[in-house]
Formats: sequence, structure tokens, C-alpha cells
Amino acid sequence: MKRNFKSIAIQIAIPVIIFLFALFLRLYFFTGFILGDDIEEFQAFQYIMTNGPSLHAALHIRFGLWLFPVLSFELLGVSEFSFFLPTLLMSSSFALLGYFLLNFWKYPRYQAFLAALFIASAPFEILIGVIHANDLIFSWVLALAFFFFIIFEKKPLIQGVLVAFLLWFAFYTKIWVVYLFPVLAIYYLYQFVKHRKWKGFASFFIFSLFLHEITSIVWKFTSGTFIPFVYYTSATYPVPKETVPWLLQVYPKMILYGSEFGTTLFGIIPYLLFALLVVKAILSAPKFRKTKLDKFDVYLFVFYASFFLLLNYFPTTFKFDQYYSASRIFRYLAPISFPMTLHVAKLILDLSKIKIRSKRIGVLRNIVIGNYPLVFLFVLLICVNIYQADNATKPGQIYNATLLSIVKDIREQSPPKLLSESWLSFFLREIYLKDTNTSIISPNYTIDDAKKYEKWIQGIQPDLAEGSMMISGIGNYVHYGCHNCGIRLRQFNDSLDPGWKLFKEYQNQSYLLVPEPARLWMWLPSSK
Repeated sequence: MKRNFKSIAIQIAIPVIIFLFALFLRLYFFTGFILGDDIEEFQAFQYIMTNGPSLHAALHIRFGLWLFPVLSFELLGVSEFSFFLPTLLMSSSFALLGYFLLNFWKYPRYQAFLAALFIASAPFEILIGVIHANDLIFSWVLALAFFFFIIFEKKPLIQGVLVAFLLWFAFYTKIWVVYLFPVLAIYYLYQFVKHRKWKGFASFFIFSLFLHEITSIVWKFTSGTFIPFVYYTSATYPVPKETVPWLLQVYPKMILYGSEFGTTLFGIIPYLLFALLVVKAILSAPKFRKTKLDKFDVYLFVFYASFFLLLNYFPTTFKFDQYYSASRIFRYLAPISFPMTLHVAKLILDLSKIKIRSKRIGVLRNIVIGNYPLVFLFVLLICVNIYQADNATKPGQIYNATLLSIVKDIREQSPPKLLSESWLSFFLREIYLKDTNTSIISPNYTIDDAKKYEKWIQGIQPDLAEGSMMISGIGNYVHYGCHNCGIRLRQFNDSLDPGWKLFKEYQNQSYLLVPEPARLWMWLPSSK
């Protein structure tokens, strides 16, 4: 009885530890509102919670993107915490999926535990988990589909229904789910030709058809079209033909080298993956026969490789000369991160079991990596991951820490008016300063360039009440490259009016193309 209780306690404790470790890392590196899409999605969630979805807005039709955040808003109220909670929890659960899959693949529990901690600490997994990226929701649904695909492979009827449902839901998150259909078709064709198994395909096809038909009928009655998801698409941007070669290098460089700031994204994961795959492929050759590339290696490889290749060559509109954004965005790579990292962990575990026969003092000995070296290796890799996660999230960390310091000082000073860049002003009004009496002043969103802000400040400052304040050097989103937007004093033509007195200088925003420290100014024209 005691043994059973201890076994159950361990079975519960390990997943809890994995999840809490993953969540701790994401809370520690949390960066908050730093993506250009945050305002659009925050406003959409507020609108949907109050009025229901509009059937003529692309974001509203993609219910997979707003279902969880709106539910969070409903349960916890509108706040920064409730906005980020769903993606924080989803991101923290990837390591659990890896742990249960490795258990299912018969790896020892302690090895699956170490591998799960490795997955939890992967730099891209942390980076995508500390921001609000709807691609994370999409990749989470795909990971669930992969999980159930593996777990119920010997129960094809259940497998087909679950995978069909999750891919249907993923379709109404991002249309890129279609990238997985070719490999699924090949899998089911192989099952039929090789093993005469057809129940899995029949289950998947019939249930998928049923779900999409029902959804299309609902769309027809509510919006007037069977496929509003495709009809009401987000904006696309033309790509000149001469830039296509450069464009096709962007994602490979992001995977291997890093972000627009020179910070890493995937860290050592792709390098480890390539090296371990080569080693295992060589040792699987007939000459050696030390290990074997199993079907799960194939499944994982096909998962991330097919998605990457199709994303790179067939962007969202499936037109080679157009793309979703004016510049490609790192978060689109989210679906490949989990399978890549899981595959690295699996390959390490596989290679650790290889016995090497060596001659030493005339005696043949079998050498195999023992428990302690394997633990040391994973601890080392987890430390490297955390170090690289710090590098990957550094721009967001700098921005968020600076912003919170500024907000604290503004609350203490309680100025009558606060001048701020328009993007930042939205979150000051809605989140950080919404319970204060400070009136937040900003131009409309047609003003973005720093020199336009300079003219705006010069025009508005004569009417400001004494004691009003202004934020410079910080504002706008961190990612997506708007580094010349906002109140960037180093990009102004002239110095500020002498009536602006420096109240406090904060951390240098070193991630900017033209770095400058964030500053808080007070308007004291009487002291000129």
C-alpha cells in the first residue's frame, strides 16, 4: 500500500515540478506588451467580450485566437495578467507533452524528466511564452494534435477523430494548418498500401468533413459566405521579385543566428539537432548498426521540416510574390520549436544507450553513458538554454523593466498631463495608469516618425499645464522594426524646449538602432 502511494505521489509530483519549472522561467523572463499586434488583439478581445465577434473582421472569425483570452478576461477581468495568462500556461505545458510522449516511448522516468526540463528551458520556447503571440496558440494546438496522433496510433478511430478536431480548431487559428495535410495524406496512403489499414483515414476524413461543413453552414447563415475566414483576410504586402532570394534566407538565418537585434532565437537547439541527426544516421548504417532511426524520429522530422519548408515557400496567401507582413516575423516559426527541441532530447537519450566496444590493455570493454554523465549533460544543456533565453528576451526585459520604473515614478508624481508615444499611450490608459487622474496625451496613429513627433510636441507644449510630464526614449513596440518611431530625442532635429526639465534618466534602450536612454521630463516653463 505504501509502495503504491509512493508511486502515485511520484507520478503526480514529476509533472507538477516540470510545469512549475517551466512557468517560473516564463514569469522570470516575462516581457509584457512588446509586439506590434498587442493593441489590435487587446482591443479585439475587449470588443468580443462585450459585443460578441464581428463576422466581418479576420481576427474575430479566427475564434481559436480569441477563445482562451476572452475566457480569461471573463473570469479574471481585463488586465495585463489575464491577457497573458493563456499563452503563459500553454507555453509551460509543452514540456509536459514532451514528458508524457517520452514516457509513452518507454524511456525511463528520470530520463523523460530531464528531457522535459530541457524542453521547458529552450530559448525560443521561453521567448514565445513571455509575449502574447497568437502563433503560440496555433503551435500548442498542433502539438496536441501530434501528441494524440502518437498516443492513439494503435486506435485509429480515436486518433482520426481527435486529430481531425484539433486540426479543424487550428484552421480557425491560422490557415497554415494546411501545411500538415500533405504529410498526413502520405501517412494514410502508406498505412493503406503497406498494411491495408484505412480506419484512421476514414475517421479523420469523415469527421473533418463534418466539422468543416457544419462550420461553413453556420458562417453562411451568420455572415453570408461559406468561407469568411478566407474571404476576410489580413493585409498582405507585395514582395518585389528581386528581393525573393534575400527573403528566402530570412527564416533560416533566424533559426541559425537570431533576431533583428543580433540576439539568439533558437540558441544551440538547431546545431544540436543537426549534429545528433547526423551521428544517429551514421550509427544506424549497416556498417555500424549501433542504433536505429525509428518511426518517431521520422514523425518528428517530418513535423518541423515540412512546416518550415512550406512556410518558407508558400506564405499565408499561398502566392509566391506576397507575404503576410512587410518584414517576416520570428513568431511565425513557433510551430517548429517544440518538435525540434523534443527531437534533440530524444536523440540524446537514444545515443546515450549505445554500447561502444573498446580495447584497453588487451581487454574488450563495453562503454555506455551512465546515469550520472547523462544527468550532468542535461543540467549543462539546461544552463546553456537559460543563458541563451536571457539573451533572446533581453530587448523585452530592458523595455519592460524601464517601463515599470517610469510608471512607478509617474504614479508618485501624479502629473496633470502625460505626453507619450501613441502605441505606449494605449497601454498606459488601459492598464498601467487607468486608475490615476493623469490625462495621457498622444497623437493619432498616423504620426509615427520621430521628426513628426518633434513637431507635435512643439505644437502642443504651450498649452500644457505646469508640472505635466513626458516620456522619451521608450515607446512603441520592441519587435517588428519600428525603431525610428515615437519620441526618440536622438532623432530630433533640435533640442527640447528649455521648459522641459529632466526629471529622471533610466536604462539605455540598447536594442534600438539608434540607442538612447529612456527619460522622464517635467514641463516647467516658468523656470526657463
